[in-house]
Amino acid sequence: MKFKVFLPVLLIGLMMSTVSFAQDVSKYGDDPETCGIKLSTYTEFFNQGNYKDAMPAWRWCFVNCPEATKNIYIHGTTIVEFFIDNASDDVVREAYIDTLLMVYDNRIKYFNQEGIVLGRKGLSMLKYRPNDIQGAYDVFERSFELLGNSTEYFALRYYMNTAAVLFGSEILTKENVVEIYSKVSDAINYQVENAADGPKKEKLVEAAADIEQLFVNSGAADCAAIISLFGPKLEESPEDVELAKKIVNLLDRGTGDECQLDDLYMKAAVVVYQSEKNSTSAHSIAQGYFKRGDGANAEKYYKEAIELEEDGAKKADMYYELGLLYYNILKNYPASRSAARSALAIDPNYGKAYMLIGRLYAATSCGETAFEKKSVNWLVVDQFIKAKSVDPSVADEANELIGRYSSRFPTLEEVFWLNFSEGQTVTIGCWINESTTIRCNQ
Repeated sequence: MKFKVFLPVLLIGLMMSTVSFAQDVSKYGDDPETCGIKLSTYTEFFNQGNYKDAMPAWRWCFVNCPEATKNIYIHGTTIVEFFIDNASDDVVREAYIDTLLMVYDNRIKYFNQEGIVLGRKGLSMLKYRPNDIQGAYDVFERSFELLGNSTEYFALRYYMNTAAVLFGSEILTKENVVEIYSKVSDAINYQVENAADGPKKEKLVEAAADIEQLFVNSGAADCAAIISLFGPKLEESPEDVELAKKIVNLLDRGTGDECQLDDLYMKAAVVVYQSEKNSTSAHSIAQGYFKRGDGANAEKYYKEAIELEEDGAKKADMYYELGLLYYNILKNYPASRSAARSALAIDPNYGKAYMLIGRLYAATSCGETAFEKKSVNWLVVDQFIKAKSVDPSVADEANELIGRYSSRFPTLEEVFWLNFSEGQTVTIGCWINESTTIRCNQ
């Protein structure tokens, strides 16, 4: 048998559903009518931003009808945080912090959504109890276990952050941190790839960059830890492409060239390349061979990577790296300049490419006489001037080199006795074959 109970309009609206009236009333505790009044009262004060006067009615609902509406917990965090921030002393403040954490726990108890709520609880723990890193870490870890790729971006960021701090306190190992980064970076990258363009995606991209930086700065991002953790896994699953991608990604971000010199890097890169013959996989192999000093194979894969790459900025970077390969390993200066110019054709503001050309000219012994050899320095300085004019990030290095090589210009006397004049245009021969302006070292 059903009975009629006269409640405020707000409560009647809240109680509308397809279930029986008696079942619905049970959500509002032993005193549904008072619950409806208290909900209406605290909500009115809350909407006015009057959290002090909202507290008594909100507390009553929190204790007496906790299942009435999720808003008790959504609004509750704001109300309780107001009292935390305005507490009269530390004892009172700590009591309110306990209440705040209880708000999260009761929301989980009555409305589920444990993964999402735990992520937000962890954030509050870091805010109000920053010394309890272990407690916050445990909460973020559980949130990630429940949500995986759906974990909110800020929870992913602070999961990585707390892991890095615990590693610094020698509570977590390097392998622990590497494994956490591996999982967290996969999750945030998944979200970035599946997000529509807009403010949300921008926040995800920013979070991904923060997570990577936290890992790099943690001190755990060394080759030994990565190799120790993932080497045996690749041995067990040598055709696991996703695992191989992860290894290449981690070793690319590890500290020191030895990451790419390890056999694991090349094994993983080859697995990826054999499965997905694309620019990224070819580039990884090219870099591996470059670090090993294997110029011929590095050149082969760089050219393939460049041919397959469609992104202009990435292609410019690869041309620049190919230029470095020709300069440092293969000692083919004309080819190095050609690669640098290809980078500049894509990005005219690629200052490092001009810097490379300047170094090529500086390393060249061009001409037979002392004057001719000094004349090359005009072109050397030209390149460094161009570099800083298009790319402020190389300005300091360029200025230092401009000063060094300007001091090697021919003197005014040398220019005069060879019937040249300052400001005159001349062409430097040999393989360079480029025009410049005469300047003197006064």
